[in-house]
Amino acid sequence: MIPKQARIYSLVLLSSISIVIGGCHATLWNEITDTNQLVSPPAVIATLFDKAEGNTIKLNALSPGFDYSLDVGEKDAIYGMHDQEMRFRTVELRLLNEMPRGKVLADITFIDGTNNRVVFGGVDLLRLVPKTDMEGELIYPEFILDELNRFGVSFRNEHQEFELNPSYESSPQAIAAFERVYRASITNNCLAPGNWEFAIVTEDYSDFKTRRNGDINLNQNRLLAHSWFQVEPDLYRALFNLKNPGKDFPLDMDFDSISNRAEQVVIDFDELRLPLKMKIKTELLEVGHQSNRKIEPVDVEEFYKEQFGLLLSEKNDLTYQSILEKPIKTANFKEAGFYRTEPAKEFNLEWLKYVDSVAINSISVPGTDCYVEITLTGKWSPYNLTIGNVDMAQFDEQKLFGMLFGFNTYPKGRRYNPSQSTISYDAELLPDDIKPYVLLTDKQTGKWVNNQYKGIEKINITYESLEKDVLIIYVLSYERITPVWMARIKLPPAAREMVRIRNSLYNY
Repeated sequence: MIPKQARIYSLVLLSSISIVIGGCHATLWNEITDTNQLVSPPAVIATLFDKAEGNTIKLNALSPGFDYSLDVGEKDAIYGMHDQEMRFRTVELRLLNEMPRGKVLADITFIDGTNNRVVFGGVDLLRLVPKTDMEGELIYPEFILDELNRFGVSFRNEHQEFELNPSYESSPQAIAAFERVYRASITNNCLAPGNWEFAIVTEDYSDFKTRRNGDINLNQNRLLAHSWFQVEPDLYRALFNLKNPGKDFPLDMDFDSISNRAEQVVIDFDELRLPLKMKIKTELLEVGHQSNRKIEPVDVEEFYKEQFGLLLSEKNDLTYQSILEKPIKTANFKEAGFYRTEPAKEFNLEWLKYVDSVAINSISVPGTDCYVEITLTGKWSPYNLTIGNVDMAQFDEQKLFGMLFGFNTYPKGRRYNPSQSTISYDAELLPDDIKPYVLLTDKQTGKWVNNQYKGIEKINITYESLEKDVLIIYVLSYERITPVWMARIKLPPAAREMVRIRNSLYNY
């Protein structure tokens, strides 16, 4: 059987050839211009808005403010200081009358208790809905890994991508804070389908000199306001079905039920990639829990969730060995998206002690050997952690290549986050021919394993230096609170040179 990725790759080649032959340029251009014609909104969406009073869907939002101590991110000076001001508890969605084909555009307005308003004009609601790439039973693990992960839209004040409209009741402090706002966002919350978040962020350089002399070079973000809201189920289902035609997923299933079904799915990696070509002869220089390396921030320019109190276990002098010795306790992510310390979530990460080998195999992608599949495992490890369809030339010694578990899980902050786009993770820009994946599977049965139940949630990959000859892999815990496993892998000279040459393709 021809692997799925091979079939897709062949189709891509055929499509590329057809554009050149027989005047297909004109056909393609017509298709593009047709999609830009303004049309009426999809009938199923318009019907839902027509039922709402004034054709406006109004939603209630939660904005706990200052009393919510586990809200991650540094806070603006007036964050949550008042019960009404900057507490955006009302959301209004109003559908546009016309929109480009394939989009669902709506104005979204957030209103606080003093009638301050933040207005986002013409937001494509489909950007906030996941696009499923898999078919059949694979849609269940994909749904958990894609839907219940964070993605969304980031808006820039300097490009007038949203409006800040203070009311007559605004205090001087609020007006001054509005002047400091430079970003706003609407994102999918990773708790339940249709659970979305709103946040506005200011920039503050008042303590820049102090920070410059500190150990952590944090940027100057300050969270000014944060709200959580639930989209109406009928609207969310209609959006999901438009984004994923023919995939009528049971959106009302609870997390555990979806997970139980997903964990019956056997992962056939031959269906996810082209055939493996050869094993790259690497040298394992270090495994963190064997060298007893101290756990330190992987990126010194970021606060970690551990620093916001989400790690409840003893934090002093944690090492990659000690964190695996006994169960760790973390804040629990629940109730509309909030963290809770009671009851704590407990993980036993002892199984990672048996993950002590790294295998890297090149994939038969035409034209390069840089696409690889990396397997973290061990003789006595009950699981394999597989990172596949990744191009080693996209790794960077100066920036972490962060991958969440899932299918088609390109990093959110690199090649597929163009500066001119307001989307922070645009699935529409991801290539269809080669889709990276990060999956945890049972070593004996090959079945998918819910990585969240096993206490891990993200992979970070980087090079140790500009030489690009030593690869470092980090595994981050549940909710990306802290790194819990790491390894350093020496690449052979041939692989290093191959990476360095291909790297210029991504920097050109």
